[in-house]
Amino acid sequence: MLREPAYLRFVTGYGISYVFYWITLLSIGWWMWQTTASATWVGIAYFCDLFPSILVTPFAAAFADRGDRLRILKSVLWLQVCTGLTLSAVAASGALTPAMLAGFALVEGTLVGFGQPAFFGLLNRLVSQQNLSAAVAVNVSVVQISYILGPLLAGMLFSFGLGIAPLAFAANALGTLGYLWCLSGITLHPQPPKEATDAPALLPEVVAGLTVFWTNPVVFRASLFVLVVAVMQRPLTSMMPAINDRFSLFSPAYFTLLTASLMAGGLFAGLVHARRNSGHGQERATLRVLVAVMLLDGLLFPALSVFPGATTLAIACLFLLGFGCSYVVTGNNIILQNRTPEHMRSRVLGNNLMLARAAGAISVLGVGLLADAQGFGIAMPCAALIGAIGLFLGLNRTIRRTA
Repeated sequence: MLREPAYLRFVTGYGISYVFYWITLLSIGWWMWQTTASATWVGIAYFCDLFPSILVTPFAAAFADRGDRLRILKSVLWLQVCTGLTLSAVAASGALTPAMLAGFALVEGTLVGFGQPAFFGLLNRLVSQQNLSAAVAVNVSVVQISYILGPLLAGMLFSFGLGIAPLAFAANALGTLGYLWCLSGITLHPQPPKEATDAPALLPEVVAGLTVFWTNPVVFRASLFVLVVAVMQRPLTSMMPAINDRFSLFSPAYFTLLTASLMAGGLFAGLVHARRNSGHGQERATLRVLVAVMLLDGLLFPALSVFPGATTLAIACLFLLGFGCSYVVTGNNIILQNRTPEHMRSRVLGNNLMLARAAGAISVLGVGLLADAQGFGIAMPCAALIGAIGLFLGLNRTIRRTA
């Protein structure tokens, strides 16, 4: 698979950009926490980054299914470069405020909502069909490697204090420039045939891309699992600076070691899927792992409340949570990649991400508010409980429809 030139260039640029993206993403929460000492403000910032997808992705996905996905992706990446450099300049001038940073996060989240449908719809033109499942898993593994290296580099930067923030905010823009250079030399596989249609108006295509999540049992179940993971995982990654401080796990500059532990588990899960290179049996396996993730997520933070400073426990459990979350998300993305027709790829895959980002946004904001009021020992188990209720209701609906 890595011998396919287009995919090799793509995954190289993608991996480099994600290392730098994670530095910038962590710097948002780090700067906000250091400036306000408020989990609510951290939640607001990440809500602004995650939630816009629900507004723009359905339309962006329909555009991507109609147009040139590679060109759309490149255009969005150039806009992200401009946004990142502007944020860096504002921070360097000393004019940045929490509200302004939330505004920049809103713009970045909107751009992600436009770009991701094209990104996901492009994968089957970078590799041959027999390597598609493995490519999904390798993509996840590359992201997880980036999410280990990125936090470690971020921790080194943060040790220099808030004065280094402009460089941290510019990291994503610099990595994206490398990504664009790699994309410039890509030659895609021929586009698979699409089902014949009468080119309906855009709005009906948007509606069709959304209703498939409710009407198609395979898409509904796979997306349900991804959504439940987002409810539990996004507060973990977004709130890590506050979690570290509240439980006295590391010095403030090195809270990123916790994020690296979480992502190392995700890397291992991606490698497991890449070795299998198959979507067979994913429905049953991912359900079992998801149940284990909910139990662990619900128990970890009450345990840390009883044993503050239990660094070894936190690292081990975060590794297991990272493995479980990534295993579930990768397995169900493999299902979607293999079972989605060409004419709906961007809508199904892009809107799947949109729903996960929206659920994660609401969860991050809710956990931030509840953590300020009651502490993480209450807030994080509540996220796990909500995920469990959503899973139960969704599976119950699936059983009733297939009975």
